[in-house]
Amino acid sequence: MKATFDKQKLLAAITPAAGISQTKNTLTSVDGLLFECPPNPKYGDYDTDNPNLCRISAFDLEKGLRTTVECSVYEKGMFVINTVKILQIVRALPDGEVTLDIDARGHVNISCGMSHFEITATPGEDFPSMPMFIGERVYRIPQHVIKNLIDTTVYAVGQNDQRAAFNGALFRIRNGELTVIGCDGNRLSAAKEDISATNENAPDAEMIIPGKFLGELTKLLKDSEDELTMMIGRKHIIFKIDSIYFFTRMLDTEYFDYEKLLPNSYKTQAFVSRSELLGAIERASIVTEDKLGGSRGSHVKLDFMDNAITMSSVSSGGSVYEKVPAAIDGEGVSIGFNCRFLLDALKAAPSECDRLRIRLNSPLMGVVIEPSSGTTFLNAHPDEEVFGDRALDTGAAPMNEEACTAFMYFVMPVRMNK
Repeated sequence: MKATFDKQKLLAAITPAAGISQTKNTLTSVDGLLFECPPNPKYGDYDTDNPNLCRISAFDLEKGLRTTVECSVYEKGMFVINTVKILQIVRALPDGEVTLDIDARGHVNISCGMSHFEITATPGEDFPSMPMFIGERVYRIPQHVIKNLIDTTVYAVGQNDQRAAFNGALFRIRNGELTVIGCDGNRLSAAKEDISATNENAPDAEMIIPGKFLGELTKLLKDSEDELTMMIGRKHIIFKIDSIYFFTRMLDTEYFDYEKLLPNSYKTQAFVSRSELLGAIERASIVTEDKLGGSRGSHVKLDFMDNAITMSSVSSGGSVYEKVPAAIDGEGVSIGFNCRFLLDALKAAPSECDRLRIRLNSPLMGVVIEPSSGTTFLNAHPDEEVFGDRALDTGAAPMNEEACTAFMYFVMPVRMNK
């Protein structure tokens, strides 16, 4: 195989692929990138019949990526090259034309200008077979929509949890709306967007996508109206972004009924500035997360009363006390939280939504955080014993928040010592 590439185009193609390929795998073929010059129809279709293309694939048996890059093909071939080595070499090369020359024995010569490298490759036939890039249900969605939904929710997805469903995010399509749910048992995140404009009569669907995959997916997405194609197969979900196919095996399990976790009434309601509350919680975390002072994740106490949220925390590393103005209605309540859980939720909330509504019941029940105008995730009603027959409906969203992604967070408290 022999081909020449523009260095920057080659680097742009292998960088996202390198993030997928495993670097510590006993299978050499999985520990590398498959180069096909030109793409071999036997291993999958591609969008053009241009012979001067190289197809690059990465696959770790769970998730994978396939893309193409323009080049000049002089000798056809298909080889697997070690991911770390090829990425490091291409990054280090000067700008210009890069020549990749591989003989039948797998000796790789890489040259650019006055720079020359020699490494080894394995036959491309050893690369594991990848799933077909087709889906039973296909959707076209603006990239910024998927990016916002993931950024707003993925923080709550579990990591290596024994409960398989908690290691992924639930993607649910109903009546033209895409809802994403993440939960790790201590906190829950939810966000939704209307996708009916680009998907007329969109079929309903439900799947659980691994959280680690979603973290990689957002790196490929642009905050723009450019559309991606989402294809749902029998076992895999595929995202086509420009010339990149990025896919993963879906989690084969059922998601729990998260709606049963949410309270259907509340005794306290508070309206507060997201930026002010976030700043105060960040300052409180200096004490609660003080590892040098011997405190590893001590809780922060929040008192909701007298039109303010008063925060305090004491640890062996110090103490903190601060008040944040808030419009509070209902019973006063004191409640404790893991500081990190609150921080993650407030950071994930869309920055354009600065006014939040927080609803509480007791020091032992989780709290709901949502936009001040409310959401349709939770049809909770005010407790009659506290509020009587007073109507507590929320008002319209401020002008700059009307386009905000609909979201809702649920955070469990910690038991405080009296």
